[in-house]
Amino acid sequence: MTTNNDIKIVTLGNTSVGKSSFIIKYIENKFTYNYIATLGLDFKQKKIKLKDGKDVRLRIFDTAGQERFRSVSVSFIKKADGVILIYDITNRETFDSIGEWIKNIREIGKELLPVVLVGNKCDLPEEERKVTLIEGKEKAEQFKIPFFETSCKDGINIKEAFDKIVEEITTKSNWSPNGEIKTLKKGNNNGKKCC
Repeated sequence: MTTNNDIKIVTLGNTSVGKSSFIIKYIENKFTYNYIATLGLDFKQKKIKLKDGKDVRLRIFDTAGQERFRSVSVSFIKKADGVILIYDITNRETFDSIGEWIKNIREIGKELLPVVLVGNKCDLPEEERKVTLIEGKEKAEQFKIPFFETSCKDGINIKEAFDKIVEEITTKSNWSPNGEIKTLKKGNNNGKKCC
């Protein structure tokens, strides 16, 4: 059951990028090599305290990356307050799919939906890397979204990525802990009226 103090976050990305590992590391601080691919959808939750002291519950949806489940994953964007979009730095194809995922997010009419881009598995040996850190940063700049490289095994930047999406949701979207819709502003006009 959702409440007005729920923040709904959807993880998206191709299969085997580490979405389940990413969530479990954040929620339970555990890592295993033996995850079974998510079929359809799964979710976890965690209570956190915002910077202003308000208690909220994160409802984190773990979506399947397989092509046959892609429509299910995309449909959950409609209900999301924010998206963590994950690729595997050792798999070029997962990185090349980022543009298509962003297109799906934007086409659903969520132009201002907060998104954080994550390049996962940065603990793996450098010779296995197929996507550079610079390429990840440039992709994030292209879409004007925050970016992190993470490791679920070593816990690198997992909490930071979640903290950032929560910050983006609570400060830059129409989410409100009271269930009120805030007015979205695309820029600052310094109090001047336009047009």
